[in-house]
Amino acid sequence: LHIMKTQHFILSTLMLCGISSAFATPTSYLVYDFQHNKVLEAKNSDEVRPIASLTKLMTAHTFLKYNKNHTNCTSKILPSDHDTLKHTRTRLPKNVDISCDTLLKAMLISSDNYAASALSHAIPHISKERFIQLMNKEAKTFKMMNTYFMDSSGLSPLNTSTAEDLMKLVKVVKNNQYISEISSTAQVTLKPKNTPIEFRNTNKLVRYNQFDGQISKTGYTAEAGYNLIFLPKTTGKNHIGVICLNSQSSDDRLAFTRNKLNKYNK
Repeated sequence: LHIMKTQHFILSTLMLCGISSAFATPTSYLVYDFQHNKVLEAKNSDEVRPIASLTKLMTAHTFLKYNKNHTNCTSKILPSDHDTLKHTRTRLPKNVDISCDTLLKAMLISSDNYAASALSHAIPHISKERFIQLMNKEAKTFKMMNTYFMDSSGLSPLNTSTAEDLMKLVKVVKNNQYISEISSTAQVTLKPKNTPIEFRNTNKLVRYNQFDGQISKTGYTAEAGYNLIFLPKTTGKNHIGVICLNSQSSDDRLAFTRNKLNKYNK
């Protein structure tokens, strides 16, 4: 077991240094050039698949659009927010007021599912059910015609989309400075209830400062596999974004994304 852990550590270190072994191609992916508005590569990009926590980009967009007072907003993690599907946990305190800013950061940086659920009932006079309806309404507004949301976290396998639809979402949220800044933060210490809690970005490309990100979000469930949306900030070269769905592992999605970014930014 010790040898296996050591081998995994060495492999991860090599990947972070840009020296990756062969990786499995995701079931579906899309590589997009934002500078020239064209698709560079795609595979099964119109295939509808569960998207897991990639959902949270739409949750953030919908919350910020319909809550005009988000900087002075609080919500609580209620018993109804408990994850009965995957039994994930949260380090955030329950049944106490938490600033919406803290919830957004916990959701986008460390993909906290309870934060996503709490945000879905944080807007005055909008129920959790109505919030999900608004998420689906926004999807149709963006012409994401093959996208459906069942919850705000992505835990439900009924949260589905395509790589093509998700790229349409990226085109919108990349212009939101708030979402961009939070989703691309490597780590942050939050203090709900005055207790410091450190949250690290679930995307290792961001966490270890491999790229300066503009939009970043990971996702994983057993049904969805390992998913990633990543758009680095432009550096004067091509502005390339990558969406990969149903990678076999976290390392595979990492190596695949880095490979495509390096390929088109030479």
